Amino acid sequence: MSKLLRPKPLAFTVGILAVIVISLVFFRVPLPTILLPGEAIPGLAIGKFKITNTFVATIIADIVVLVLSFLAVRQMQDVPESKLQNIFEWVYEIFEGMLTDIGGKEKARAWIGVFLTILLFLLAANWMELIPGIDSIGVIEPVEVAYAEKGVNVGYEIQHFWLFETLTNKQVKLTPADMEEIEKEKEEAESAGEVYHPHNPRGYVLTPYVRAATTDLNLTIGLALLVVIWSHVIGFRRLGGKYARRFAMPVITGMKLVDIFVGVLEFISEFAKIISLSFRLFGNIFAGQVLLFVMAFLVSFLLPLPFFGLELFAGFMQAFVFAILTFIYFEQATHSHAGDEHH
Repeated sequence: MSKLLRPKPLAFTVGILAVIVISLVFFRVPLPTILLPGEAIPGLAIGKFKITNTFVATIIADIVVLVLSFLAVRQMQDVPESKLQNIFEWVYEIFEGMLTDIGGKEKARAWIGVFLTILLFLLAANWMELIPGIDSIGVIEPVEVAYAEKGVNVGYEIQHFWLFETLTNKQVKLTPADMEEIEKEKEEAESAGEVYHPHNPRGYVLTPYVRAATTDLNLTIGLALLVVIWSHVIGFRRLGGKYARRFAMPVITGMKLVDIFVGVLEFISEFAKIISLSFRLFGNIFAGQVLLFVMAFLVSFLLPLPFFGLELFAGFMQAFVFAILTFIYFEQATHSHAGDEHH
């Protein structure tokens, strides 16, 4: 305690508290709109296909993985001088040893490419929420339009600067009468074949250009479906028709009624895999994003920093769990349930 009261530690502590108080009084930021589905970027579409901010983030994550991989192997050497090649080889060796312990050397070498691709892609997608500008740079549109299209009824006042516009922390909330009026105006615009747009907006909301890809269930469910279907393809390629025995009359206990019940459970578990893979990843990253929003809304300086560290760790763990479960599902698919192997 006496060390904290010395001039330097005391001045540092007082400085931190002063910065927090100043941020509370003068630098309050608005709470971003929190929506489950990815948001279509106004004015950006390919034909009838609307481009969402999570789709843009997915493409960026793909490009990051491809570029890093290309740079790592562009000038490969037996004794690497490139730091990036060193890092990639170090990562490969660590995870190859881990996968070998789980499924053996042959399976580890066969599927480590899939494992690392999923891991690196999800790392890029998860950590994107930590980059400045993500979820904070985008198109500002009237809250009435956001309500008509997405059900958002809370907006903010707009502030004009020389090069850009931003939202203040002065909240504007639509009343039930406002919502009724908006619905009526939208119906009138649609009946006239026009695009609804308010004449005197009450407030504004931000639709970001980029939002972390894994905060969209479309991505996590799609990736989970790919993994589960791919595991079945591996099972049929390795075992042929015997693979189907895990769902119809597997030989586990030798008692037919029990084995039939086990087969039904195996069938149900395939759907459970999809749900657990997708919702675990989505839930953790989406919750982390909301946590960062709320912390920055409460205190814009310093307070969010520990939570950035927490989300850095959570983003890695969720990517690793998804990738390692993918390998485990692939490995499990190679085991026959036809009673012709030792358990």
